[in-house]
Amino acid sequence: MGIEDADSAEHHVPTATHIIVPVSCAVPNRAPGAPKLSGENQVRALPGTKLAAILGTAAIEERYFCNYEVNDAFRPRLEAAGMKVSAVGHQGETRAIELAAHPFFLATLFQPQLTSKSSGQPHPLIRAFLEAAGR
Repeated sequence: MGIEDADSAEHHVPTATHIIVPVSCAVPNRAPGAPKLSGENQVRALPGTKLAAILGTAAIEERYFCNYEVNDAFRPRLEAAGMKVSAVGHQGETRAIELAAHPFFLATLFQPQLTSKSSGQPHPLIRAFLEAAGR
């Protein structure tokens, strides 16, 4: 995107342009001492995205364990650079991105491995990644 001083707020560089910032809204009923975005929260996969096709549903409960998220002030620039927001949280905040031109580039703030572990079944995103890697 041509932002020479792009950084994550977790690196504590006050003069940097923070593309990654502290989570703006906490998950209700999270465990004491847990990251601000931890536990389960609903994700809405956006129509026409690879993620929506993989999940097979628009809304799904996903598990989180993080304190940082995409700075949505940069969403228009991310999209202009070829990244597509493919899922949002309950307030419209970015929860997943993808590169439409790439065979399989999906990045999520939620952690599919946590759902796999608790359900005993591979998360659809993990299954899709393994299928893409095997091609």
